Amino acid sequence: MTLNRFSAYIKKNLSSRRLVIVSSREPYVHKQTKSGIKVEVPAGGLTSAMDDVLKLTGGIWVAWGSGSADKETVTDDRVLVPPGDPAYTLKRVWLSSTEVNNYYHGYSNQVLWPLCHMALDRVYYRKKFWDNYIKVNRIFARSVLEEVNHDTIVWIHDYQLCLVPKFIRERKSGLTLAHFWHIPWPNWGVFRVHPQPRKIIEGLLSNDLIGFQIPFFAKNFLECIHECFGTDAEIDYKHSTVTYRGHTTTLHAFPISIDYEKFNSTAVLKKTDSAIKNIKNRYKIVGHTGIGVDRLEYTKALLKRLQAIELFFEKYERFIGRFTFIQIAVPTRTKEPYLSYKKSVEALIGKINEKFSTGYWSPIIYIDKKVEQKDLIAYYKMADVGIISSINDGMNLVAKEYVACRSDEQGVLILSELAGAAEELEGAILVNPYNIEDFAQSIQKALNMADTEKALRMEHMRRQVSENDIYKWIADILKSMTQVSKQKQKKCRYLFDHIENIQNNLAGKSLLLCLDYVGTLSPIVATPDIAYLGADVQALLLQLKKVVRLAIVSGRQIEDIKGLVGIKDIIYVGNHGAEIWDGEKIAVSQHLSADKLLLNEFQIRLQNALCGLPQILIEDKGATLSVHFRNLKIRELAAFLIVFEETAKDFKDVFRITSGKKVFEVRPKELWNKGDAINWMRKKIAPDDYIIYVGDDTTDEDAFGVIKSTGMPISIGCMPEADYYLKSQGEIKAFLELILLINTPVPLP
Repeated sequence: MTLNRFSAYIKKNLSSRRLVIVSSREPYVHKQTKSGIKVEVPAGGLTSAMDDVLKLTGGIWVAWGSGSADKETVTDDRVLVPPGDPAYTLKRVWLSSTEVNNYYHGYSNQVLWPLCHMALDRVYYRKKFWDNYIKVNRIFARSVLEEVNHDTIVWIHDYQLCLVPKFIRERKSGLTLAHFWHIPWPNWGVFRVHPQPRKIIEGLLSNDLIGFQIPFFAKNFLECIHECFGTDAEIDYKHSTVTYRGHTTTLHAFPISIDYEKFNSTAVLKKTDSAIKNIKNRYKIVGHTGIGVDRLEYTKALLKRLQAIELFFEKYERFIGRFTFIQIAVPTRTKEPYLSYKKSVEALIGKINEKFSTGYWSPIIYIDKKVEQKDLIAYYKMADVGIISSINDGMNLVAKEYVACRSDEQGVLILSELAGAAEELEGAILVNPYNIEDFAQSIQKALNMADTEKALRMEHMRRQVSENDIYKWIADILKSMTQVSKQKQKKCRYLFDHIENIQNNLAGKSLLLCLDYVGTLSPIVATPDIAYLGADVQALLLQLKKVVRLAIVSGRQIEDIKGLVGIKDIIYVGNHGAEIWDGEKIAVSQHLSADKLLLNEFQIRLQNALCGLPQILIEDKGATLSVHFRNLKIRELAAFLIVFEETAKDFKDVFRITSGKKVFEVRPKELWNKGDAINWMRKKIAPDDYIIYVGDDTTDEDAFGVIKSTGMPISIGCMPEADYYLKSQGEIKAFLELILLINTPVPLP
């Protein structure tokens, strides 16, 4: 998403809303220096992007005032920022040294941080830590409450502020609260070690929306709720919602990203190439290079990485003198256990350098200070191999930064499979950092990889990062926040609480009743091909078709859905709107066009090229293809990606290819959706009918949108665009009985 598009989106969707961002760290720090007060802007794409949001919307950022001159620069705890061109307010909260030690260095970084990163031996709990954590979270909550009105959206960040939502909700129940959890969330087997698991989760469940880096973390969170609360919490696994004490929280995965364009545009500059030459001259580098960029932190597994590099030189001696690894490790925490960890890292680097160094060359160059971004980009672009070895990581943006800097489409990314980024960067070589033998071999594989394979892998990753940058990440979260907020404002109505209103609304009207299939008429099952229609529901449909016009809408092919429902003389919509059976014949069939011929060609070429990978499932839906690679082994992924990219390249002008969870969707660019199908039926079949549409997922939102003001959209589970909702698919029978009752004439006595 370009910055201009992002700006337009923010102005359109948030211009009338008040946004309050809450984080432990602040976007501008005032420091006292010998030459006076200086403003420091912390490094990081997230801070920069959030700063861009508030520059556009105004609003307030509430954060801990940690700078040595922060108090001198505020009025009533507030200062306008950015300096010189103020656009929003930074509001600071003040913490004593005791509170900082116990809340931040103590509870946040010695309990929650190691626990969520599954480093249980590093968890260290003291009661004073917890007491101060509660106290500081109350301070943040009070500061936020002073700034909100009924229409405010509050966006809270990370593990330091788990209780803030609860303390805000207790005072202002109608606010929209969202929380993004930047680090991993562990499973219950790990989280049960927490001294106060219930209190932490209760605090987070006061949010309307919780964002996690990847779906796996959201799944772990639901597991913890189930184990911790049992039946006290109502969990809807399909829609990832939790209702606890009358309040519903939605969970969603929002993989965080970077400002791709900033890295990419700098990487192509001539001065970056000049910087690379300077680096090579300064360190007398010849041959191949590798790069690691990390905070000096035990979760980054620097010791495992160094052990793999040591084994690499032992096994592949020809690279001695021909491969140099540069480790940039910036100390950010100056207390234990980080000081001891720093000593261990430096000792192992010293040992490796002593063991393998020649008179002119050392295997590892160690840089233990902050590197400016322009220089960091030069290191990234110079390195033949980027290495990330985290033992557990929410995302790891270094991986995406490395990819964004490879404008030459060379370089190989070696990425820990335990980092969240491994879910997205499918062109990387994935490693288990604990498997040192395989890790060392992966370095050798990366250095020997053919340029053509490097280019295909890197092209795939660069497209992923460019299409899903930091601005899209923010836009996606803000969209979900505004949807939740609208839901709260209209108080999403449970259908069976409004039967009288519905009866009055439908009285005397001819109806077109549109029903989604899987998840609405049929329960969700393990695989779509075994989705069944219950005999009782089928019997109701047979009665309903006598009194209303009936349409079944599905993502399946038209013949499949007709066979599954088994009722004649009704309307069927298949392939998410691409084909329509009007009750007697196929009236719309977009897939019988030139696009279908090209889709067949695409499928045949792909099947032939992938004949050696039987785990790949190509699902032919007539108008579209789904290419599933969930069952593919990691070592076979590169071969698959190369084939898929090569095949798809020839069809890029015809098909839109989107990626899901281990699946590529191949769809003609102009293909109809469910909303288009509803519009066609409204014009051609049912111009005078009042339309009721019942659906359960995002593909039904297109249909909801076209009948929003003229019909009745109903969702399974509360969805933003629906007027009414059913609590679960199990209530569909009662709903059909209600429609039948409303439309069945009462016999005269």
